[in-house]
Amino acid sequence: MGLTVSVCDTPRVVSIRFPAQILLLALFLGAPPEAAYAQQLNDHDSSPLAAGLFGFADSTEGAALVPRGRIRSDTVLNTASHSLIEIEGDETLFLDGETRRLEFHVRYGLGDRLEVGLELPYIWHESGSLDALIDEWHSVFGLPDGFRPMQPVDNLQFRYTDDGVERVDLISNTRGIGDVRLTAGWLLNESSTRRVALRAGFKLATGDSEKLTGSGGNDLSLGLAGDYDAWFGNPKLGAYFLAGAVWLGEPDLLADRYERIVGQLAVGAGYAAFERLELRLQASARTAAYDSRIEHLGEASVMLTVGANVRLTDRWRLSLAVAEDIKVSSVPDVAFQLGLHYQPPAR
Repeated sequence: MGLTVSVCDTPRVVSIRFPAQILLLALFLGAPPEAAYAQQLNDHDSSPLAAGLFGFADSTEGAALVPRGRIRSDTVLNTASHSLIEIEGDETLFLDGETRRLEFHVRYGLGDRLEVGLELPYIWHESGSLDALIDEWHSVFGLPDGFRPMQPVDNLQFRYTDDGVERVDLISNTRGIGDVRLTAGWLLNESSTRRVALRAGFKLATGDSEKLTGSGGNDLSLGLAGDYDAWFGNPKLGAYFLAGAVWLGEPDLLADRYERIVGQLAVGAGYAAFERLELRLQASARTAAYDSRIEHLGEASVMLTVGANVRLTDRWRLSLAVAEDIKVSSVPDVAFQLGLHYQPPAR
């Protein structure tokens, strides 16, 4: 028999309110556009023991490559809240705290079909400050608090025990540089409304596994990405997909349980509601990262991201998003994203 207690209502509260906020913002952003401008939102999973440690690609690594001789930059701050306890057999996982990931990604067009890039993350694991806000949401809307009332407010405890042995025990705030990734893209096919590219990434063990800012292993990712403009003939609609696999290098933690190969899939669509506003809905999934009876570690994950791109100028845009665990316990309860992006002019 197993016991699983998790908080799944918090992200639903946020996702109900978020589209309304976007709609209010849209009223101030001008007239309808002539064509959509599809820009995927970053959907990095910040799970402190699962995907957050490994070299998974995020959805911004699409098929629209940087033009030759041009540079694109993306700076994204992702704040994820964790509240989970799972007990299965001899295994126990306890996650209570927050993870912030500040990610800087720069990409350069080497040729008409080749792009290379560098991803540099800085990671905080902290007690955080979102608990009071989340509790207030529950109070205002009369929603249950699930597991949260059993825990101190703004606490940090990331713990995993296996057969009575404590394998992970992080109870103090930590921060540091994460694992650096080198990325590349090769354009396979392109038309006026469609692009398909081969994507690759190599993660270096530059983080600190004791601080949970790195895995301690080198990972290789390989996948196929496709971007579509004027989806179904509608110039305001865009769509994308990303499918691939990650070959995980042996991590410092839970090396006897990790899976060598993990598959991932992401799909999404964008709607250019106004000249400077694109609304987005994205979903991403991956197979299990560990051989474990704990759902968060040993089962597939599914995450939904809802957000918007606000075009500030022809070359700069702002991204806002909220992500939730539509497969409960598989990813952080809720994650908030704020990004600033520089997009070079098209060829």
